[in-house]
Amino acid sequence: MAVFLAAMVVVTLSFSVVPGTTAQPLSPGGGGQTVESTLVDADDRVRILGSIELSPAVRFAVTSDEQAYWRVGAYDRYTGDGWVRSGTDQGAPARDSGPGQSRTVTQRYRVESRLDVMPAVWRPVRVQGSDVQYTSLGGVSPAEPLAPGDTYQVTSERPVATPEQLRSAGTDYPDRIETRYLQLPSSTPDRVARRTERITANAETPYDTARVIERWLENTRRYSLDVDRPDGNVADAFLFEMSAGYCTYYATTMVTMLRSQGVPARFAVGYTSGERVDRDRWVARGLDSHAWVEVYFPEVGWVRFDPTPAGPREAAEQSRLDEARAENESNVDTNETGGSEYTPTPASTPRFTGPNRTENPLTTPNASTAAGGPARSTPTAGRPPADDDRGGFSVPELPSRETAALSLFVLFGAAAGVRRSGLGERAYRAVWLRWQPRADPERDVERAFDRLEYLLGRRHRPRRPGETVRQYVDAVDADDRRTLRAGPLRRPGLRRRRRRGGRARRRTRRRPLTALPAVQ
Repeated sequence: MAVFLAAMVVVTLSFSVVPGTTAQPLSPGGGGQTVESTLVDADDRVRILGSIELSPAVRFAVTSDEQAYWRVGAYDRYTGDGWVRSGTDQGAPARDSGPGQSRTVTQRYRVESRLDVMPAVWRPVRVQGSDVQYTSLGGVSPAEPLAPGDTYQVTSERPVATPEQLRSAGTDYPDRIETRYLQLPSSTPDRVARRTERITANAETPYDTARVIERWLENTRRYSLDVDRPDGNVADAFLFEMSAGYCTYYATTMVTMLRSQGVPARFAVGYTSGERVDRDRWVARGLDSHAWVEVYFPEVGWVRFDPTPAGPREAAEQSRLDEARAENESNVDTNETGGSEYTPTPASTPRFTGPNRTENPLTTPNASTAAGGPARSTPTAGRPPADDDRGGFSVPELPSRETAALSLFVLFGAAAGVRRSGLGERAYRAVWLRWQPRADPERDVERAFDRLEYLLGRRHRPRRPGETVRQYVDAVDADDRRTLRAGPLRRPGLRRRRRRGGRARRRTRRRPLTALPAVQ
């Protein structure tokens, strides 16, 4: 049965049941609430839900020096079933925004739908055109809701660091960072830390730890908007019991895993870059709302990591957008959208590829940057570096749990088939008879006799319990003599044994066993 089922698995994986079919993009879930309403509009508390939908409505357009994630806010306290932002709003940027090097990024936003939040590239330091408050975690929020047609401008100081600088940042965290961003609820089982420790066993720095966790989650969990909200601690359930989820689950689990290893991290929300409509302009919709992770590095500040698989997420977003356009839903496009996405001309130097792709928040400072020219970007954290990149931490691709389970099942079926057919035993005996490792003369003689006794047992009979070696040799010799006297006509089985024995059989006839030295 095991062999039969394993063969069915192999055939199923090798051939398509319906020729010409292709995988369809993920469809939105049916939870009734959108990712945007539970993340971006969640105010000071985020509760993690089950199945959820995507909103195709246009929210804002932004003209920016660089492509980025349009961040709305962050959360520091994990409750086991959601996130809470502690502290109170203030009139200036937070002190823990980061002391490291940075590059100025200017963005100009035009609001297309009512917004209760104020997207901005991390780390915002100045806002013009609207009254704002700085949140306790360094974000900005409008004093009054933003209406369609409102505009504002944000100046941000974006952290600049290379992977080498992040690896050497060390673990000398300020007390205020450790107190606030290493907290875990009592509902977090010890097995979360143990599993994370095994996954990151070869990581030598917090940066390497973050990269390994990011890639592990990206490669071992499937993206889906249609999930059942687990009971108890969400991060523990996603790590041990769930095989699929969306950005909220990925980011929550990564923050929990990092904190279990003593690495300060927090849960961040906002919008991905959206649809690019010009060289320096993007349009963001509700379906671009997203959650990711920010990790703290001494002398650098907060750095973004995103463990959610980009490809499946973008496929789900595009599928929902196509559906909304086909049904003529309102507020899906502006006069800038609806056509093919903007592609830089060959004369320019493209820095971004694909829809909703963002470059790494870590960029290497160079001469052109210092002079005010464009900066050269390093690879996104958690993605393989390009051929011309320097440094980076490469993590091998991991098979999914489904693939690993099927592979183990096929191996089990193959092993069962080999055992049932006796192929394993025959292969072992064939090698055992023809290859004898050398040890010492006494041991070599014993091994040679074991093989001789095995051959005699197959040709005549096995040695009986209690029978001495001399008695066994004499009995075999007597049987051989009787066989020779019987002749080929009276013993037709002799011809079959001669054919099987070949030359070995003829040598045995010419040299009777009585000619062997006495064996005690």
